Amino acid sequence: MDNSKATNKEKKGGAKKMLVRIGVGLGCAAFAVFLLCLTGYGQVKYLGIVMSAVCALCIHEVLGISGCKNRLITYIMMVFAGCVPLYFSFGVRDDAEAALPGITIMLAVVYILAVLIMMLKMYDNTRFEHVAIGLFMSFALPLSVSCLTFLHNYMASRSDIFSTAQIIFVLLMAMYCAWLCDTFALFVGSAFGKHKMAPRISPKKSVEGAIGGIVGTTAVALITYFICHTWYFKPEVINTIKWWMVLIAVPCICVLGMCGDLAASVIKRNYGVKDFGTLLPEHGGAMDRIDSFLFTMPATYILVRFLAEVFA
Repeated sequence: MDNSKATNKEKKGGAKKMLVRIGVGLGCAAFAVFLLCLTGYGQVKYLGIVMSAVCALCIHEVLGISGCKNRLITYIMMVFAGCVPLYFSFGVRDDAEAALPGITIMLAVVYILAVLIMMLKMYDNTRFEHVAIGLFMSFALPLSVSCLTFLHNYMASRSDIFSTAQIIFVLLMAMYCAWLCDTFALFVGSAFGKHKMAPRISPKKSVEGAIGGIVGTTAVALITYFICHTWYFKPEVINTIKWWMVLIAVPCICVLGMCGDLAASVIKRNYGVKDFGTLLPEHGGAMDRIDSFLFTMPATYILVRFLAEVFA
C-alpha cells in the first residue's frame, strides 16, 4: 500500500515537472519568435541586447560550476562576453567580413593578456583551468550566437534574392534545429529510447530520441516552408530557398546541435553537475538552453551563404 502511494506520488510529481517544463519551454519559444520577427524587420539591436545579457549570464554559470572564486576575472569575462553581441548588433552593419577590423583584434589580445596577468597576480584564488574555460567560452559563445546577426546582415544585404519573410524563415529554422529538435528527442526518447547515444556523457540521450528529433524537426521545417512559400514569400523576389535545401540543411544542423549539447554535457560531467544553473524551472540555467547554439548558429550561417552563392 505504501509502495503504491509512493509510486502515485512520484507519477504526479513527474507529470507536474513535465507541465512546468513544457510551459517554460513554450514561453521561451514565444519570446524567441518575437525577437526573430523584430530581427527580420531590421531591429537587430533588440536581439543583440538579449543575447548580450544571456552570454554574460552563461559565462557566470560556467565559471560558477568550475569553482572559480576570482570575482574580478569572472566579471571581466562576463562584460567581454556581453559586449561582443552588442558590438555586432550596434556597430557592424555589413556582413561578417567587416566584423573583425584591426582595432577589434587588438582589443581581444589586450583582453586575453589582461586576464592572464590577473591570473598571475591573483594566483592564490585563480587556477589556470578557470581562466582557460572562461576565455574559451567568452569567445566561442558570443561569436556563435552573433552568427544570427551575421546571418541577418548578409541576407538583408542581398535583397535581390532574399525577402524579409525569407530572412525570418531562415532565422526560425536555426531556432528549430536548436530547440525543437531537443523537444522531439525528449519525448521520442522517453517513449521509445532503448539504445544509449552517449552513455558516459549524457546517459538519458538515446539513438531513438536523436532520430525522432531529426525527423520531427525536419517535418515541421518542411511544413513551415510550404506554408511560407504559399502565403508569405514575395513572388517578385527570386525563390532562393528551395524545399530540398531545407530537407538537406535541417538534419545536418540538427546533428550539429546535438554535438553542441553533448559538448556542454562534457563540461558539466567534468565538474560533476547536472545543470549549469537554476534560472529556468525544469530547464536548468541559461547555458543549458543555448548550448546547442555553439554549433547550430555558425552552421546555419555557413550553409545559407554557401547555398545562396552557389545556387542563387
